Amino acid sequence: MMRRSMFAIAGVVGVVGLAACGGGTDANNGPAPAAAPAAPAAPKPAGVVTLVEPVEGAMGGHIDTFRWSPVAGADGYVIKIVAVTGNRTVWESAPLATTEAQLPTTVALEPEVHTWSVSARKGGDVIATSSTQKFTITP
Repeated sequence: MMRRSMFAIAGVVGVVGLAACGGGTDANNGPAPAAAPAAPAAPKPAGVVTLVEPVEGAMGGHIDTFRWSPVAGADGYVIKIVAVTGNRTVWESAPLATTEAQLPTTVALEPEVHTWSVSARKGGDVIATSSTQKFTITP
């Protein structure tokens, strides 16, 4: 009697082990379906670009210096300034190697609300982006 109980327990453990390892059968006693292949992991951003200057809500008659935090692995940064009225891009820089930009003298910011943001690049690919912050040029 003892021998039969041991075989029954061993059989249950074997079936549980097979099921846990992906083997065994489904409810219809056929082979268990194969698991779908895992999707490749999306690339993780290298970091976050933090906008430093001008700060959110800054106001002034002349704002022309923009600063942000560096991102590990970035080889360039692109700054974008948009006038809120009409959602028109006022300036988008070529990739910059530094974390500071001066507005070119050929770009004039009109007295209105603007937003700015920065994207960090590596080999042309965006690896991190900033939030968007507002600033206002006053008359």
